[in-house]
Amino acid sequence: MNCKILFSFLFSFCFLSSLLPLPLSAADIGNLELNKMIDTAGSQRMLSQRMLRDYALVGLGTTYQDPAKDLIATVERFSEQLHGLGENAVNADISAAFAEVAILWKPIKEVLLQVPDKNGAPALRKDVEQLLQASHKAVLLLQKASGKETGKVVNISGRQRMLSQRMAYLYMFDFWAVEGGTFFTEFQKAVDEFRKAHNYLFTAEQSTPLIKKKLKIAAKSFRWFEKAAAKGSSHLTPEVIQRNSDILLKVMNEVTGMYASGQ
Repeated sequence: MNCKILFSFLFSFCFLSSLLPLPLSAADIGNLELNKMIDTAGSQRMLSQRMLRDYALVGLGTTYQDPAKDLIATVERFSEQLHGLGENAVNADISAAFAEVAILWKPIKEVLLQVPDKNGAPALRKDVEQLLQASHKAVLLLQKASGKETGKVVNISGRQRMLSQRMAYLYMFDFWAVEGGTFFTEFQKAVDEFRKAHNYLFTAEQSTPLIKKKLKIAAKSFRWFEKAAAKGSSHLTPEVIQRNSDILLKVMNEVTGMYASGQ
């Protein structure tokens, strides 16, 4: 591995590390708040969608921000966090949910680390959608275990992180013409879901003035997705969507962390 490639990989890994909570340790589980576990588990949903985004970007031949190295870093991050969450599940149902995620994850990981193949992209997408649903199930079980309204807000805010990457991957798949380019309707649906949840968060009781300030920043980047949803998947370049999905992710990660910590 030459110095340029090594630097690029480290940049991608550090970027993800700065956004996402560290895996939980078994020694600390008795003192951890469930909100933080919801935050970590929720980030797994986001990572599943980011992997598809990067996979498509590599397939499209995009080199901006080196999506190939980001994909490797994202795969490693998902594995690390899944291991930590599986070790620290708080009850049998949650433990079983993470075990299901682990079973689904193994074959997906192998495909993601291969050269992207547009013909194989539909099957990969189907498998990752199952992974997303299983990861979401684990988050809902954690939210139920918390029994608090704060847990709901952390979940919704964390889901916005996922949608920031889901909107991007659906745009990329349509732009890449996977299955002839049939993903724009789903892209529009994801945009609508993000808009509705963002409005909910802005009016939520837990949203402090500082949180609302950050939500306004996220709304500026979200406007690019709204423009794309209105004008078509050829309206913007993949790099524009990629850049704004990263901004959305960064801001919503900060907001989710603030909700989780009660700031």
